[in-house]
Amino acid sequence: MMAQALAASDGTVQSLSQDDLDCERCFAQDDMVYDLKALGVQIIDSSCPAGQNQILNYLRKAEHMLSIDFDCDPDSTVSLHPTFTTDRTSCTGGNPALGTNDPGSSCQRNLEVINLGAAFEAVRSAGRELKDVVLAIIDTGVDMTHPDLVTQFWRNHHNNIGYNFLFNNTNVTDDHGHGTHCAGIAAAQTNNCIGIAGVTNIDGSAPKVKLMILKFINASGIGYQSDSLRALDFAIEKGAAFSSHSYRWPNRSEIFETAYKNAAAAGHLAFFGAGNEEVNLDDAPVYPCSYAEETSMVCVAASTSDPTKTIWLASFSNAGSVTKVAAPGSAIYSTMPDGQYDFMTGTSMSTPTVAGVAALLGTLGLDSQKIVDTIMKSRTEDLQNKFGLSDIGLINAYKAVQIALSSPATRY
Repeated sequence: MMAQALAASDGTVQSLSQDDLDCERCFAQDDMVYDLKALGVQIIDSSCPAGQNQILNYLRKAEHMLSIDFDCDPDSTVSLHPTFTTDRTSCTGGNPALGTNDPGSSCQRNLEVINLGAAFEAVRSAGRELKDVVLAIIDTGVDMTHPDLVTQFWRNHHNNIGYNFLFNNTNVTDDHGHGTHCAGIAAAQTNNCIGIAGVTNIDGSAPKVKLMILKFINASGIGYQSDSLRALDFAIEKGAAFSSHSYRWPNRSEIFETAYKNAAAAGHLAFFGAGNEEVNLDDAPVYPCSYAEETSMVCVAASTSDPTKTIWLASFSNAGSVTKVAAPGSAIYSTMPDGQYDFMTGTSMSTPTVAGVAALLGTLGLDSQKIVDTIMKSRTEDLQNKFGLSDIGLINAYKAVQIALSSPATRY
C-alpha cells in the first residue's frame, strides 16, 4: 500500500498529490532506482512513470518535510575524447631499453620516456612480495580474446571479466577500439614473445594487476553520465582500487563532485584524461577532469613521445592548474580488436599509462594517498607548453618505484 502523506519530525503532515503518488510508485520499484552506495548517489531510470519535474517537486517537498538535503540533475551524454590514428609502421625486433621480448615494443618509445624498463628491473631486483590489485578500464569494452590481453583480466566467480552498462549484461566486447587500446597500454602481457609490453606486467608471469572491463560507451563513442557512475560504483564495490577514464562532458555538477569525493574516501584512485582540444582548462573546464581541483582524482595531460628529443606538452593536449602530471600520448602503439595492434594519439593514451604506473605502485603496497604523493614526487620536469603553465610534470615510473621501495608496504 502506498503512503498518502509525508510526516515531518515535528508532526506536520502534508498530503501527497497525484504527482507525488506517481513518484512513490516509481521509488517502490527496485528496477527503477539504482542505489550507488559507494558513491552516495541514486539514479532514477528514465522509464519511471514519474517525469523529471514531478520527481524534483517531490524531492523538494521531502527535503522540507524530512530535513534531508539533495541535488538532482538530468542525465546527459558522455563522449570519448577525440583520438587520432597514425600511419602503420612495422614493429619488430623488440626494445632493448625495456628489456622485453615483445616484438611490438620496438614501437613503444613512449615507455622509454617514462623510464619503464628501469622500473621493471627495480621491482624484480627488490624481491618484495607483490600484492594483487585491480584496475578498472571504464570505456568501450575490450577484445576479450586478444592474445596479449586474455591472461590479464580480473574475473568474478562466474568467470566474467566485467559488466556492460549499455545492455545490463556481461558481454563487454569492444565494438569501437578505444577501450582495447587503453587496456593494452595499461596491462598487455609482457615478455610473451608477441605484441607489446604493458605498463603493469613486469615479466609475463601471472599478473599482479588485473583488468576489470566496464563498458558504458557504444560503437559511436557515446555513453551516459549515469552509466559512468554505475560503472565506477561497480568497480569500487567489486574491489578495484584504480580506474582509468578517457571521456568528457561539458557541464559541472555537484552530484558528480560529491560522487568522486566519496570514491576517494573509499580509497579508490581515479584517473581522467584532460582532453585533446588544445584549450586551457582554467578558462574552459572539461569534465570530469576539471573536478580534480576539488577531489582526489588525477587529471592527466599528454606529452610528446620521442625520447631522443626534448619532451614537451603535446600540442593537442588540454592543460590547466588541474593537470599536475603528464605521460606520453603521441602515436602510442597498443592492442586493437580482432587481435590487432595500431597507433592512437590523445590524452586517452596518457591516462592508462599513469593509471598503470599507479597500479604498479599499488602492487608494492602503497595506499591511494601515498600513490598520489609518490607520482607527484616522481615527476621529472616541468613540461614547456604554449599556455605558460608551470607545475605540469612528466611521470617517471623508475623514480616512482624507487620512492615506493623506500617506503614500508601498507594494506589498503
